[in-house]
Amino acid sequence: MSGKSKISNPYAKSAPKSNASKNPTVTTKSRIQESRSKSKRDMSTSVSGNVDANVSFSQAFESMEQSQHFRTTMSEVREQSAREAAAKQATMTSEELMSAYPHVLLVSTKQRGNGILRYVRNVPIQYVQIVPDYLCGPNRCALFLSFKYHNLHPQYIYRRIKELKSDYDLRLLLCLVDVEDNESILSVLNKTCCVNNMTLILAWSEEEAARYLETFKAFEGKDASSIQKKKEVTFPEQVADVLGCIRSVNKTDAATLTNQFKNVRSVMNASVDDIRQCPGIGEKKARRLYDAFNKPFSGVMAKKRKEERELSAVSNDKEGILPKNEDVEDKQLEQSEEG
Repeated sequence: MSGKSKISNPYAKSAPKSNASKNPTVTTKSRIQESRSKSKRDMSTSVSGNVDANVSFSQAFESMEQSQHFRTTMSEVREQSAREAAAKQATMTSEELMSAYPHVLLVSTKQRGNGILRYVRNVPIQYVQIVPDYLCGPNRCALFLSFKYHNLHPQYIYRRIKELKSDYDLRLLLCLVDVEDNESILSVLNKTCCVNNMTLILAWSEEEAARYLETFKAFEGKDASSIQKKKEVTFPEQVADVLGCIRSVNKTDAATLTNQFKNVRSVMNASVDDIRQCPGIGEKKARRLYDAFNKPFSGVMAKKRKEERELSAVSNDKEGILPKNEDVEDKQLEQSEEG
């Protein structure tokens, strides 16, 4: 044959193709990396004005934080958040506020700059929009008033009390006595508190006023049993409580008398000499015990009768009349009781 044509071998291996044509995923990843690096270069260019391909993301973000646009935007966001929080607090009731801030003394935003807040250290405080000045519990509130401010604005406190309405069970009027001539102010405020069902509390310093607020907040969930007298249960404790009311008689003396006379009735009927036989009880203490159970309760009437007899004795001496035997006997009886 004159012209030989080259016949290709179908079983021969073809030339290897590039990795990009074999694996399209590699191409996609490379494109993504290029776009990211380009965005970083664009960010650095927009912030600093200089194109730097080697700048990191943290460095670019730090430069953006220092820009005026970023600061303006963040301040607007904070102000908007504060306005939304204030609007939400304004619609919340006292119970909802106390559930949101259970262990916090809630302070009205009107009280910002009050000097007593510097001395509130034992409880945290939170500024909220509330009607009273301070909220110590779901049904406990307080209004603050300075006597100096009351002299300048006498109608202020009446407007604030009117705003409270009847939403709180315990309503405090915490007054700072910072003027010397305060008798007339106290008289007016005392009457005002009685009429409006409020409790008047006086403080002569800002530290004292702060302690009152802390105490009311600390005892918010406690009942009156913590400040009440402990009730005696056993018989020796009850005897000691009764006999301890007599001057200079202590628990040891009460136990001694109980062991000596076996019961309280025998102690009440005992004479001065019998009481003196108990160890640790002298003559004065025995006399006081005896008088407590045998002397009349009405010392005022006894004093009045004594003065009447003295006046009648003086008049009788002037007229030359001898006193009656009954008067002499009563006088001797009084002298014996006093002795």
